[in-house]
Amino acid sequence: MTRLLVPVMLLLLTAPLAAHQDVLPYNRISLNESAMIEIDNDLLVVMLFAQAEGRNATQPADEVNRQIDWAINLVKSHPEIKIQTMDYNTQPVYSKNNIRGWRVNQSLRLESRDSRLLGDLIGRLQEQLQVQSINYQISDEQRRKYLDSLTAEALENFRARAEHITKALGRSGFRIVQLHINDGQNRPMPMARGIMLESKADMAIAPARIEAGTQQMTISVNGEIELNEP
Repeated sequence: MTRLLVPVMLLLLTAPLAAHQDVLPYNRISLNESAMIEIDNDLLVVMLFAQAEGRNATQPADEVNRQIDWAINLVKSHPEIKIQTMDYNTQPVYSKNNIRGWRVNQSLRLESRDSRLLGDLIGRLQEQLQVQSINYQISDEQRRKYLDSLTAEALENFRARAEHITKALGRSGFRIVQLHINDGQNRPMPMARGIMLESKADMAIAPARIEAGTQQMTISVNGEIELNEP
């Protein structure tokens, strides 16, 4: 009796699957459309780091800690600038497979809408820190000013494209099967990387020359439509 039940159960389980597979997605077309606009960059983001080496980890750690503490105190006198400490790393330095010392570094992230102030401050901070990167971004507030209108434009482009294809193929209409919207999170604009200083204490560093420029904000819409029968 058990031997007879197994084939019957398998048949019952596979029957709905087979029936579902018979319904093929005919008359379906994938579409991609987008809308874009040029927006003024309004947020400057700077990454700096302190780094030191020594025969043991204590001396470079102390040096890095002092440099970062100095930088934080300097930046905190400017409430217009947001500050965040980042990765803190201690790594061995090898010579012929033997540890000859230790390298310690820590990063500092600064951001501000006042690019002139932050640009001037970069020169001060480079007395003890090194610049890792300078990026311009679109702030979330700036981005949201254009998000709804740009999304509506991208959707309208998608609809117009679908209608054009429907008419060109002689169909009476269409329905949207699926739709995906990429909300256009902006990518940072890299401006400078790896600015190294051979001697920090004896150098008078001019303020960084920084121009905000613009950046493209794009909303993309991709999806699938199903055409009506002729």
